[in-house]
Amino acid sequence: MMSEYWIFATWITKIGLYLSIAFVVGGAFSYFLLGCYAEIKANIFNYMTIGAALGLISSTLSFLFLIGSFANTGLLGMFDWNYINILINTATGHAHLIRILSFAMILALLIFKLNQKNTATNAFEKIIFTLPVLLIVYSFSQLGHVTNLSMFAQFLLSIHVLVMSLWMGALYPLWKTSRVINGLALKERMHLFGRIAAFVVTILILCGASVAVLLLKDFNALINTPYGSGFIIKLLFVVSILLLAAFNKWYFTPRLQEPKFAQQLSYAILFEMSLGLMILLTTAYITTVIGIE
Repeated sequence: MMSEYWIFATWITKIGLYLSIAFVVGGAFSYFLLGCYAEIKANIFNYMTIGAALGLISSTLSFLFLIGSFANTGLLGMFDWNYINILINTATGHAHLIRILSFAMILALLIFKLNQKNTATNAFEKIIFTLPVLLIVYSFSQLGHVTNLSMFAQFLLSIHVLVMSLWMGALYPLWKTSRVINGLALKERMHLFGRIAAFVVTILILCGASVAVLLLKDFNALINTPYGSGFIIKLLFVVSILLLAAFNKWYFTPRLQEPKFAQQLSYAILFEMSLGLMILLTTAYITTVIGIE
């Protein structure tokens, strides 16, 4: 049984993991969406590099905290070689190692590109980047409650994590774009993002709802358990961010040729980022601190 200290530490590292995969995936998507603007490209690359570094730190600490919770001998228990040898040969240990090595690979590639001062990527570099990203996304289905479900449920969760990361991670680059470019160029980029986001959000909702139904099983579990209560709170945040995103798409985007609306959009995106952070905090909390009974 994990003590409350290890549970809290694991919650913090899970938040870091959610943010890191969002920075990397959302940053990569934004690079292709907004990479035609030189003033944005370098910023996006730095954003992705920060995400990869955060992911490497968070995934490493997550593994060490897991070891420490088993050893239960204080902080030095994180380096108990007996438990390290045991866990490293389990499916759980493999999932953690996949995350660590994948983030290290992404970070190395991004640092290499930054040192080259050349953000253009060839086909080989895209493969080197994409493969570890997919492995990290896959690792989320190999840890936690969904591991007890079918492969189909694990696949749905992986897709959910991927599209969630794309949407949430793209918000900062979009905010930065709204501060750097304006007029028709901003309107066109936001309109394109809105069209893609509509498709992404549909997949996000379908996969998330399907996994939730498989996990909660019945309505009583939703209303009579701490996990269900936490899920309802998360759902309220999700509905709020969807309404805000729709408002941005249908109200602000058509008017972005006017400078005052571009500034107002930047404030709306900041609020959307805040709601996204609350969703990630809540998700990490109910999956780590509360758990399904």
